[in-house]
Amino acid sequence: MPSSKPSAPWKLAALAMLLALSACASSSPPPPPVIASRPVATPLPVSVSQIDPKSSQPLLLRVESYLQKLDVLSRGETPK
Repeated sequence: MPSSKPSAPWKLAALAMLLALSACASSSPPPPPVIASRPVATPLPVSVSQIDPKSSQPLLLRVESYLQKLDVLSRGETPK
């Protein structure tokens, strides 16, 4: 036999659901967009600024030569 009055826990649950739905449905303006500032340059660490570029010169020359050979070879290829 069904009772004529809903129990107290159901009332609390319904009230909590109603509050949650009303909070979701309220239209509040969106927050303003964040305007980023430009990055500030920082000095290089000492370990980086003391790198000798001459030590990588032979490798750079080998890579440039390899890329030139690839360029010559790829000119003979037929594009798709």
